[in-house]
Amino acid sequence: MSVPAGDPTPAAAVPATSRGRRRREAVLDAAEQLFLEHGFHGTSVDDLGAAAGISGPGLYRHFASKDALLMAVLDRIWGQLRPAIDRAATQPPDEALDTLLDAQLELALGQPSALVLLVRELRHLPEDYRRLADRNHRRYLDAWVDALRRRAPALDDAEARGTVMAVHGLIDSVALNPQARHLPQRRDWLHGLATAVLARATGH
Repeated sequence: MSVPAGDPTPAAAVPATSRGRRRREAVLDAAEQLFLEHGFHGTSVDDLGAAAGISGPGLYRHFASKDALLMAVLDRIWGQLRPAIDRAATQPPDEALDTLLDAQLELALGQPSALVLLVRELRHLPEDYRRLADRNHRRYLDAWVDALRRRAPALDDAEARGTVMAVHGLIDSVALNPQARHLPQRRDWLHGLATAVLARATGH
């Protein structure tokens, strides 16, 4: 759910100094953890400020509103997928699918809490931010669909999207299951299962 190029950044101002950038990142780190633990509405501006080591109102030097802060948290999570989206667009289909699959596994297994935030807190965004989030989610899904249909041109859009959702559901459900966290070679196992789903859908 990245903010596309040309769209306004949901922050009051971009910090010009390295100290300002570090402080902004500290606010984002604190917000991500508190939103995960207490939810968006269960976290106050004062809570955020205290966790980031600044006054509550000091947040507004970095973000225009609490809504903008939530959008920035979600955007930072999805920003980890941008390089994979860009690479996949220039790669042959098999390589593109490998790139996207590796990125999904890295996010889901490396930051399962990020998945919780993306699903649970999205509904708290105001409509204009939700539109941005939806647009960027579509961009990520479209990258998968494009790679699938380049690999198997006979696959229609609905079949391709269904396959993508099946792969994501498989990965995310395992990543979020506490009982599955100690599976040996969990990443390799999931990679193999997802690859099998993709092969079944595309015929190779």
